[in-house]
Amino acid sequence: MPAASQSRRVPERVLMGIIIAYHLNLTGCSIFAGSAQPLMVNSDPPGANVLINGTAVGTTPLQHQVSRRGELTVEVQKRGYKTQFRSTSRKLSSLGIVDVIGAAFFLLPLLGLIAPGAWEQDPSTIGLTLEPDTTPTPVP
Repeated sequence: MPAASQSRRVPERVLMGIIIAYHLNLTGCSIFAGSAQPLMVNSDPPGANVLINGTAVGTTPLQHQVSRRGELTVEVQKRGYKTQFRSTSRKLSSLGIVDVIGAAFFLLPLLGLIAPGAWEQDPSTIGLTLEPDTTPTPVP
């Protein structure tokens, strides 16, 4: 009988070791995610200049890689139309949510929340309809 109980213990220990190793491998996933994400900007009419935090990055329609850290100010301008501004904020990404859930079992996943991969810009797509600029231009 003792031999049978010992053979049963070995698989339980191995199984427990596999479960712990598997869990530790999947926690803190945000640390391995990228620090940038795509931001898409569309306008009607297309061909408007896009500035992100004051830096010109292209014309609409635009897909541009932006940092996941901090908030962004997006400025869209086109001659003959009013300039429009939009802001993004950060929210917890799906990997960040996995880290939070993993932290319920082990504290290690909480380290992932300091990584940029735990966050994402919200919204990740900005669509604007530009309004014509009706301000009269001064005649010299």
